[in-house]
Amino acid sequence: MAGWAANSPAGKTKADKSSVPGKNNVQACALLNSTDVQGVQGEPVKEIKPSSPPGGGMLLSQCLFRTSNSVKSVTLLLAAPDPANTAALTPRKFWQRQFHPEQPKQPGGGEEAKKSEPEEEQETPGPRAISGIGEEAYWVGDPRTGALYVLDGELYLRFSVGGVREESARLEKTKALARAALKHLPLQKH
Repeated sequence: MAGWAANSPAGKTKADKSSVPGKNNVQACALLNSTDVQGVQGEPVKEIKPSSPPGGGMLLSQCLFRTSNSVKSVTLLLAAPDPANTAALTPRKFWQRQFHPEQPKQPGGGEEAKKSEPEEEQETPGPRAISGIGEEAYWVGDPRTGALYVLDGELYLRFSVGGVREESARLEKTKALARAALKHLPLQKH
């Protein structure tokens, strides 16, 4: 899982204006406001910059909330199904693949197979389940960087904050932003 975010559609950043995500065209920049960001980061928002990264069959909307101290900026990504491409990977299928992959059965009960993994793979933290936010939520990160992924119906969101060194503080800040953003989503069918 070490390269999870970099290998996911959400980890890509090239702009593609043809992707307009969300049920009822919900855009990532509409899910948070300057007050939400300033309340969490302690810095006023100087610029709100939307973009539409390519989504591998999903519609993606990303928003950068650039603060006066740009190190403390916030990024929010929203992934939605593409109604024009029903055969494509949906956010829910992507979520299942990333956070609930089918594990091949290990010969001998599986414990021995875990012990034989390379040492460095065992030290890389995997996604950590976070309760009480959305339908499901996972923190993906390490001591230096991280993002909170939140599933809500057929959509998922990714939150990241800058300028916070301690992982527990980054997690709490992204949780606060997620709670604020979820209030602005249209009701989803689960």
